[in-house]
Amino acid sequence: MVNPNDPAAIPYVISEDDGALWYVAYKEKNPGIPYITVSVKGVANGLSTEYNDGYDFGPDSYNPNISSGIPVTQTAGIQEAMNYAASIATYFDGSEGSAIGYALPPIKLLTGTYNLNADVVLPYFSNVSQGIPTFTLLGDGSGSQTPTVISMNGYNIIIGNSSGTQTGNGGFLIQGLQFQGYSSPNTSSLQFLGIFAANPNCVLRDLGFKGVGLDMSGANSFAQINLDNVFIFPYYNTSLFLSPTKSYQISITNGTFKGGFVSNGVNQIGAVNFAEGIQINSGDPNLAFNVWEIDNNGTTNYGSNGITNGTASGTTSNMTIDVGTLVINTTAPFFNSTGSNGTLNLKLHVKHLVFQTDIMDFSIPSGSGINIQEFTIDEITNNTSSDISTANLPILSTTPGTTAGTVGMRFTEYATSHKKLIMTFTGYENDTTTAQTIDFPLAFATSALISGNNTGLTISATTSGITITAPDSTTTYSGIVIVEGY
Repeated sequence: MVNPNDPAAIPYVISEDDGALWYVAYKEKNPGIPYITVSVKGVANGLSTEYNDGYDFGPDSYNPNISSGIPVTQTAGIQEAMNYAASIATYFDGSEGSAIGYALPPIKLLTGTYNLNADVVLPYFSNVSQGIPTFTLLGDGSGSQTPTVISMNGYNIIIGNSSGTQTGNGGFLIQGLQFQGYSSPNTSSLQFLGIFAANPNCVLRDLGFKGVGLDMSGANSFAQINLDNVFIFPYYNTSLFLSPTKSYQISITNGTFKGGFVSNGVNQIGAVNFAEGIQINSGDPNLAFNVWEIDNNGTTNYGSNGITNGTASGTTSNMTIDVGTLVINTTAPFFNSTGSNGTLNLKLHVKHLVFQTDIMDFSIPSGSGINIQEFTIDEITNNTSSDISTANLPILSTTPGTTAGTVGMRFTEYATSHKKLIMTFTGYENDTTTAQTIDFPLAFATSALISGNNTGLTISATTSGITITAPDSTTTYSGIVIVEGY
């Protein structure tokens, strides 16, 4: 017989005579299973003849906070599972290099739909300085294929609180679940609050989102948010809310993002690494970036505004973005300015840039405050009838020769420590006595030198551009020139 005074005893409710009589019974945790189990089936909802279908928690779980009626769970057993996990949590003092604080045993939600009729709040350990524990919440699914569903019904999963006063050195992993249902937050500054997180390290893996969001505004600065195989369903309001005063390390891999995945009012983003491709979109001047659409094959279709400098006047934002495949299929400019802004220091790496529209504008508006520190595009594919020079890429330019021909320039690397520019001379002619000076698409910071030249022309370089000594002849020249520096 289970001792009800044993902290490891799990309570559940037995109801008889249509709820006229009820009492609390206790059971032991299922042995031999490395996680706490929650089932969507139970006696209370008529889906099983066994209480919680024989698992640890579920529809029959006892909720001591219910003051009238049958005191069963309001969260399909999820809150009760978290409370139980907290009661048997392991404390780590940091002596073995681990984070100081508590770690909950993992919780596994079995296949089915879990309906919330109250907020789910992660327990907080007030007896330690880092009160939010490390925890793992698992389901049976992957990306959009998630047979384990949490229907939010306007309620939230709260990790920490809106003031961000609860902190933690650990983090959490949520995997294999699908979150559904628009939620109405109490805080007017948040639009779509589904999961509220104040932990510094968040890993979301094999998830689906429908009309719910992840709020990390309460997280410590330099919080790590890793999104792996996260599926955002089309046409649902789904948001990632970040603080405008903090920095984040965000990594997205193998995701399908459709319908909007946004960060509002972000002033600083430490690094954003989108391994499979990303849409950078910011029609609202208060948005730093908005992931609009990422396909599973890594192709991203950019269909609205691009990178907008929404940094407040007198302040500085730092954004590092690593993009997989970026497909441009709009005529809107990629770089934008709000008109009254501070400085956006941008480091952008695009592995493969594809143009699908004849009008392509990658120029940086004058006075936009966008400062390119690093800008690298590994490969460019032009699927349009226009010349690629019409893209106005900040790292690319084409200039006519004085008499005939062209001089094309493209940076193959534009980083703080090393810059490399390839110039292509095609039928270049200067039948005058005046040397021609051509500015680089972007300037070198400190030093520039010509490391290669097979054109037959005499050329010198400064940090701002090149000077081609006038041949004063009708001879045409072709070849390449390489300029390197930093």
